Amino acid sequence: MKNWIWIIVVLVAVATAFGADVKKLNGVFSGLKVGQHVKMTDHGTVFTISYFESEIEFPHKVVEIGENYIVVRDVVGIKEIRIPVYAVKSVVKVKMGVE
Repeated sequence: MKNWIWIIVVLVAVATAFGADVKKLNGVFSGLKVGQHVKMTDHGTVFTISYFESEIEFPHKVVEIGENYIVVRDVVGIKEIRIPVYAVKSVVKVKMGVE
């Protein structure tokens, strides 16, 4: 009987670890979401990504967010840029108004 309990505990642990396919972003891109407009500032070897708290049209739109990269497309739809996390200097959230 004790062997069955251990087997069930192990199965539940494995199911919990591998069953949840939802990724929660806690890294540098955690404030961004797909479809959001952003402003890209090129500093030569790195980028600064800026976005407003409220939805304001910017020259680029987030297309995809991975664990270690982000993909943005210009509003015209001509260029799509895949930026690795090591090429991001900062992600800046601009708040409107005084709290």
